[in-house]
Amino acid sequence: MSNPSELARLRTQMDAVNQRLTDVLHERAHLARQIGVVKRAAGMTATDPDREQTMLTAMMGDTPTDGFSKNALEVILRAVLHASRAVVASPNS
Repeated sequence: MSNPSELARLRTQMDAVNQRLTDVLHERAHLARQIGVVKRAAGMTATDPDREQTMLTAMMGDTPTDGFSKNALEVILRAVLHASRAVVASPNS
């Protein structure tokens, strides 16, 4: 038996989470762009594998059992790091 009002409520919550997620990703891209500007001005390389690994380890932390699996979360976070790396490296920053 389906519960349309419960489904609508959950979908509304999902829409709100999607908006927050998008906002946070855009905020991260903005910071990455600023980091790229600072790195270029200092003559630094765009990538820092040690920093990325430190961030990934911190973000992985204690993975909740009722959320994404550890593997799925790592795939998502690596994709975010990859996209951010492209923003940092962009000369149009």
